[in-house]
Amino acid sequence: MKPQHWRAADGTRMTLRPMLKSDAPLLKESLGQLSRESRRNRFFSAAREVSDEMVHRLTHFDSATEFALVVVRKEKGKEIPLAGGRFVHESDGRRCEFSLLIGDAWQGQRIGHRILRVLIREAARRGLREMEGYVLADNQAMLRLARTMGFLIDDTDEPGVKLVRLALPSPKPPRVWRRLFRKLLRFGRK
Repeated sequence: MKPQHWRAADGTRMTLRPMLKSDAPLLKESLGQLSRESRRNRFFSAAREVSDEMVHRLTHFDSATEFALVVVRKEKGKEIPLAGGRFVHESDGRRCEFSLLIGDAWQGQRIGHRILRVLIREAARRGLREMEGYVLADNQAMLRLARTMGFLIDDTDEPGVKLVRLALPSPKPPRVWRRLFRKLLRFGRK
């Protein structure tokens, strides 16, 4: 995936790119600055401490079965994480579970839309058929985002938790295959 660059409403330059192992120290710092509510909405726990183990898990993953993105802004030559998203393949090979996290100061600026669009596109490209995620029932912002992106929202066995599900589009064949197929069709007509 090529990095995407844009400016926020306040003019801040942002970049959406794949998560790197080297993001760990600044990611830990950014996660530590989240409000109690943001931590609860993402991790289903408002624990104050962000462990090194959790940060390692977020930044060191198997790219064959996971895909992770981060939104950063440059500050004094460093890329500061503002938001992120990921999906993990389920063992059935057809589904993936996604998650998003937007820093408190950056919520409501459509960053979640941008991240989720890329996650959906990548999951479909990998041949996955369904994306799902678990959302706290009182996380209205995430439920609104899910609805606008076409997710269905269902209750779960766990009180206060919703399941959001999206049937993924079939992956489009690479352009080279479409061109070859058209040439073969033309050749067959001669």
